[in-house]
Amino acid sequence: MRGTELKLTQKNRIILENCLIAALSLLSLSMLIASFFPALTFSRRLMHLLILEKMSARMFSAALLILQYYLYQRRRVAWWGTLFLLGLSLLQHVWARTPLLIVIACVEALLMTGLICSGKDFCIPSARASLKHSIGLLLTVSAAVFLNAGISYHMARHHVPAPSRSQAFGSSLRQAVGLLLGLYEGSPAGSPLDHFETVLFWFSWGLILLALLLALRPWIQQFLWMRDQLDQARQLVLTYGQNPASYLTLEKDKLLYFGRNCRGVLPYGIVGSTVVVNGDPVCAPEDFATFLTEFSQFCRKSNHRLILLSITPAFLEVYRAQGFGLAKCGEEARFDLAAYNTAGKKGAKMRMNVNHATKAGVSVSEYRPLQEREPEVEAAFNRITAEWLTGKKSGLLTFTMGTASLDEPLDRRYFYARDRGGKICAFNVYCPYKDSGGSGYMADITRRTHDAPGGVTEKIMYEAFMVFKQEGCHSVSMGIAPLANLAPAADSPRRNSVEWLLNLVYEHLNGCYGFKDLYRAKENYNPTEWIPGYYAWLPRLPVPSMFYAVIRIQNPRGLLDFAWGLWRALRRSRRTAHNTSDKAA
Repeated sequence: MRGTELKLTQKNRIILENCLIAALSLLSLSMLIASFFPALTFSRRLMHLLILEKMSARMFSAALLILQYYLYQRRRVAWWGTLFLLGLSLLQHVWARTPLLIVIACVEALLMTGLICSGKDFCIPSARASLKHSIGLLLTVSAAVFLNAGISYHMARHHVPAPSRSQAFGSSLRQAVGLLLGLYEGSPAGSPLDHFETVLFWFSWGLILLALLLALRPWIQQFLWMRDQLDQARQLVLTYGQNPASYLTLEKDKLLYFGRNCRGVLPYGIVGSTVVVNGDPVCAPEDFATFLTEFSQFCRKSNHRLILLSITPAFLEVYRAQGFGLAKCGEEARFDLAAYNTAGKKGAKMRMNVNHATKAGVSVSEYRPLQEREPEVEAAFNRITAEWLTGKKSGLLTFTMGTASLDEPLDRRYFYARDRGGKICAFNVYCPYKDSGGSGYMADITRRTHDAPGGVTEKIMYEAFMVFKQEGCHSVSMGIAPLANLAPAADSPRRNSVEWLLNLVYEHLNGCYGFKDLYRAKENYNPTEWIPGYYAWLPRLPVPSMFYAVIRIQNPRGLLDFAWGLWRALRRSRRTAHNTSDKAA
């Protein structure tokens, strides 16, 4: 009963906070619209002061309106930004001492009080920003500032006419931009527009510098405090990371949540109102339920849905007990190194490929960048990656896949192959994890050139297996084969609707990603076992935006990139069919 009351209270808080955000949006929109109309009650003021007031009101209200979108996502930085802008606006309206503005100031004070009281719910940090995103932010804000300067300058010039100047808006915009860039000398000293132009210059450049600071914020933040977080997360991953994907926690495309009630770390990203987690929470097994509950409440309080990708069967009962929806999302190829060999019928294909590469003169070496950096090897890795990408059906996936991280290898292992001529033609990257039997490595990256000898990747894999086995490692994982073996068994009592949908994607949209090709490739290595992987989500009833978030966070180009891959696959199949029919004729 108490849990139900808590949920109702939490739901009411979310509704009240959303109403507060709606009121702020309405206030911002009203202020923005009002800034474009003449204020008749202030007509006796000096016109440059009137236009200056509208210029600042226009920028403040526009910024406040934009912030409401991120405030709805419960972003902490939006909460601070809204309080700052509301505070400035409140002071401005109180200073004016007119009845209407005093009423607006009271409304702003009430909204600020509501925001402060609910501040703990606005706890979502800013998402990792790419360089492209930051440059886009800076250019957008700069364009808005220059446009606002042009509008304000145009309005001011209409009230202080000069016969020798054009009164067209285009002319005003050019002169305002020239003024900000130092290309226009401005009005004579002491003229009606002189003071306005001075304030316009400093106000506009102040906003642009603020935008520059915000654009650089992710890198400043990373330089100042991400090092300590990374070291803490690394220790937790090496100690408790039972999921082969756990080491990807240390990739820079993740946000990190550290436990408050227990020692643990959880890597996540945000797409819209959905929090996406890669793998299981990383903590001691006895703390798992506590840590999962804590993070679930974190998402509920911030009004976000939650979905975890590629979780292992180890804690399925805990997920079920906490009300998560579950669906199988594929199978992981796992190798028991103590029992693994390529003898017999099952290992025939792997044995044949390794022997073929050996006869072709392929040799395998381990690259140890922490001992000595080799520019030739690293340049070859970059060349292979660029060539490998040209043959993919989609762009380079992120979040659920790691990077080579040659500048910060940490605990990663690198194995590469040279052909008979000494050219580096393939490489693999392995990340450590902890399994029930001891330590293990996951093959995170496997790449080769188009003209590499046949069996080169299998040769690298086999040689790495033998090295790990000699070092006492228990297992190796080749990661999840997405959407593999989701078809329900004939005696299955109930069919999971999400699994049915994912199986439909596997069977009919293979051209988008190559799910079947990936499964067959892993199967050729003769895994010791196939371990099922799962999606887990809250609330239990999934919505389309959650699955869009899964796609979007892995591929920054979104659905269009997969659609483009499908179109290219269809073109190739039609071209092949056409060539076959021509040969038959």
